[in-house]
Amino acid sequence: MIRYLAVILLSVALWGCVSKYRVDTYAAPTTHISKDASFYVTLPEDGQYGGTAYPGSGAATAQAERAALLAHVDKVVIGTTKGETQEAAMTQAKQLGLTHVLQTSILNWEDRATEWSGIPDKITLKLTIYEVQSSKQITSTVTSASSKWATFGGDHPQDLLPEPTKRFVDPLF
Repeated sequence: MIRYLAVILLSVALWGCVSKYRVDTYAAPTTHISKDASFYVTLPEDGQYGGTAYPGSGAATAQAERAALLAHVDKVVIGTTKGETQEAAMTQAKQLGLTHVLQTSILNWEDRATEWSGIPDKITLKLTIYEVQSSKQITSTVTSASSKWATFGGDHPQDLLPEPTKRFVDPLF
């Protein structure tokens, strides 16, 4: 009986040590993207939750996307206007001679005191890639992540960004 209880407690403890990632919606890519592609990454508005804005969260998101793309392509430019529309982003990308636009919206950004409250940090992002020449959408997703329960005070929502971004970008190439 004690062994079973120990196994259950160990399982619960380990489950709390893992961040969770989820894809809420996904539109499969209409085509693969060439390694010769180049990207314009929009700068999303900073995330917020319950009336609290998180300054710098938009820039952190764009930087994570840039890092994921640079594993596959040589040129990635991040926009400078927060919340840029698709049309404005496409115009900028054309002027810069770039082939694709990655537009992002932060739908949810929760920075919680997980270590004492037990409430995880959470993010939800909408990511859409457009081909500049045709203005057609190639793929999109809404993806969510939540932090592990046992953070010991060191995790923040921006720490969740690399994994869902990489999971979205890698299969495109």
